[in-house]
Amino acid sequence: METQTSKGKGCLSSIFSMGIFLLVGLGLTYWGWNILQDARASAAWPAADGVVTRSEVTRSTDSDGGDSYSPEITYTYTVNNEQLANKTIKFGENSYSSRKKAEGIANSYPVGKNVTVYYDPQQPEKSVLEPGVSAGSYIVIGIGIFFILITLVAALISFFVRNRN
Repeated sequence: METQTSKGKGCLSSIFSMGIFLLVGLGLTYWGWNILQDARASAAWPAADGVVTRSEVTRSTDSDGGDSYSPEITYTYTVNNEQLANKTIKFGENSYSSRKKAEGIANSYPVGKNVTVYYDPQQPEKSVLEPGVSAGSYIVIGIGIFFILITLVAALISFFVRNRN
């Protein structure tokens, strides 16, 4: 037999869990929004000449044993007589499930290659090799919105289940 106290504990744990999901969703959405805004703005950023100083592919394995591959490209460029370095290729895309895809990107930026670097005129240390919005620019914001929607659906289901009893 379920007591009023045990119902209350279940309610609090549900609220706590939904709160965590909501906070994660809001955080990811905020982070994703910033990525998307940087991607949009980068299409109008000024350009500087740069050179690739490092080009390789790294592999990481997640807790489920799945591998992802990241093209690691470092480049230098000069803005206002200050030499800067960065690694951003494009906003929102930095790892792939396909090693071949990551290698293809790394191979297009060999060490010593002269590149055009697009930089934020307000923060010249923020730069990118491939400016503008890509499909990857939407990934983080999409995951954040998904977490928020899951939380809202869970809250609605919980509300209707509680009101039926």
